[in-house]
Amino acid sequence: MLAIALAAAVTCPVENAHYHLRHMDKVTLTFTPIAASRDWPSGVALAVHNSLSHHTNYFLPWNGGNDGRQNVAHTTDVTLPDFKLPSPDGGPGRLGDMVYIATDADYNILDDIPKKGAAAPAHILLSDLSDNDWKDDATVKQFFDLDGCTAPQG
Repeated sequence: MLAIALAAAVTCPVENAHYHLRHMDKVTLTFTPIAASRDWPSGVALAVHNSLSHHTNYFLPWNGGNDGRQNVAHTTDVTLPDFKLPSPDGGPGRLGDMVYIATDADYNILDDIPKKGAAAPAHILLSDLSDNDWKDDATVKQFFDLDGCTAPQG
């Protein structure tokens, strides 16, 4: 598994990366390309799919400013034709923020948000995904591990 994560992280753009939640392979994470803006500069949204509840939750990466943290903000379905990037101060679908921690294959912390075209991290931790606020989508607090890279579309 580590060899897959290491090889894929070196060659896989973030928007083609696929992850599974350690110890709960029914929960997966992918990145969906979206428009970038000044407030939401990454050009991707995280999509966390829970096969047990049949729900997908979407999150927009953002840098924490002076606190040096990376975060993700819950948002509405980014795949819908009428999706628009929300105000950073709130908006429809905003259930809250979580700390986003990404590492390389050796668990060195990557101090940046994921960006379209950048190399995929080997491991991702979403700090509060186990919180009861997520109801049917609450999961164990654990790393998502890179397990594959899809071929670019086109």
